[in-house]
Amino acid sequence: MASRKHASGPTAAPSTAAPATEVPDKFCPVCRRQKYLNPDLSFLINPECYHPMCTGCVDNIFGKGPAQCPYPGCAKTLRQRGFHPAFFRDLTVEREVDVRRRVQAVFNMTQDDFETLRDYNDYLQQVEDLTFDLVQGGEADRKSAEEKLLAYEQKHKDEIEKNKRRGREAEIQRKLRDAAEAEAARQRRLEEQREEERVRAEEASINAEVMEALARGEPGTAADIQARIVAQKRARVAEIAGSHFSSVLNISNPNTTNTSKPSATTSAPGTSNLLSIRGLKDKNAQKDDGADYYSRPYDPFGGLDLNPTRYTLQDPSYEYANPWLDDARTRDDHRVPGYSTREYVARALFEAFAGLGVVIDEEKADAARVVGTVGAEVAAASGKTGRMAVGGGRMEVDDVFV
Repeated sequence: MASRKHASGPTAAPSTAAPATEVPDKFCPVCRRQKYLNPDLSFLINPECYHPMCTGCVDNIFGKGPAQCPYPGCAKTLRQRGFHPAFFRDLTVEREVDVRRRVQAVFNMTQDDFETLRDYNDYLQQVEDLTFDLVQGGEADRKSAEEKLLAYEQKHKDEIEKNKRRGREAEIQRKLRDAAEAEAARQRRLEEQREEERVRAEEASINAEVMEALARGEPGTAADIQARIVAQKRARVAEIAGSHFSSVLNISNPNTTNTSKPSATTSAPGTSNLLSIRGLKDKNAQKDDGADYYSRPYDPFGGLDLNPTRYTLQDPSYEYANPWLDDARTRDDHRVPGYSTREYVARALFEAFAGLGVVIDEEKADAARVVGTVGAEVAAASGKTGRMAVGGGRMEVDDVFV
């Protein structure tokens, strides 16, 4: 019985196979099985070379271990676990998405890690240049970009893992906040429904209590008894409705007074294969200040205290004596549109105290002692400025229209 000999695979060599541009939809490029005769035929790709093939070829060729890509001229060694369906039919787009996902996993810093917005934009530009070389660059550019990416990943492995953990924690905190907000909204709706039912029950019992009071023969006429009972019931209904929102909104918030941002280390410049990132915050200067950054509520003013320091605005119940504001306090055509005399008083006090720290005489004296620029000093000494000459009490100017 003749023994079957397995053909040995080709030796590893640079791949000369042309990259595929799209996922086939009619037949498998490897086994030539047609989708018309096999409706369940599906195609997979491997990020190593992006050569598409059907699931049957993947199972037959790579089911027992790593093997060489069956495409002629491709020397890539592939594994079955690396195959997956393509999300885009255009494999050029699929490859760019995979490259960007890989680069983003390494360069995972955020704007909070930098001192200024300009430093963060420069960092993004470096990352985009590296991505462009990996996606659209030539063979030399891709090789150089790959070396830079691997060198940066090895040098900043701890920082990359820390940023990944921080990103996962931020995502968990965001989901918890969304779930808490959804639960609070649901509780508010349930409370509103219960309060509405209670109000309706109180309104419905008014007529029954009026009839019972009349049957008991309480003193007074029937109209007086009915008015008294209706007033009592409506007072109870108003009390229930008035206390509704305060009970629903009485939710304690965590006390978060730390307004600092998370810190990041400053990477020192390395060899030529390493990217030099500037403008990073000093980790030693800020120790664990951003531990609860993502759990704090959003502050649009960034921790800026807007309360006045030179004066104190009195309680809203206190009315500042001003005859010009009497009409605004009493007339409905002033109050109904929303005008508030308190806003006028707050602005008047702000403008009155705004100039206390400014001394005009001192500023004039400083301006008189310092000449603005070197050119102005030379012009002041010589009496000449540009094409204009000053001398003998007469100003001579060159007329361009003469």
